[in-house]
Amino acid sequence: MVAQHGVQLIAAAYESHEERGDVSLMITKHCVRWSLSLCPKQARGVIGVQGTVRAEPMTLVHGDDRLTLRFDCKPCEMHVVGRLRKSVLKEAAAVPMHFYRRRPVAAKARAA
Repeated sequence: MVAQHGVQLIAAAYESHEERGDVSLMITKHCVRWSLSLCPKQARGVIGVQGTVRAEPMTLVHGDDRLTLRFDCKPCEMHVVGRLRKSVLKEAAAVPMHFYRRRPVAAKARAA
């Protein structure tokens, strides 16, 4: 089924806790740069500013968490990028998560 659609590689889901580095946690059309009037698209018609405003990454800090905001201005998207929390990783190690190719057969269905 997968090869039928031209897929060659399927990456592990974020929830499988296999990603150790920065991963895209969320992609949104709401843009912080637009809200702060720092969007390169807003600066297009402004004389003296045009070409000087770039969509460089920004950082959100909440306690020990650091989230990087990366901007893809062509489709007007903001990517929130971060790492997996250590507490979540410890919790996942205590209760392993299993992924199945097919839905497992319930115990009642096996008995029938």
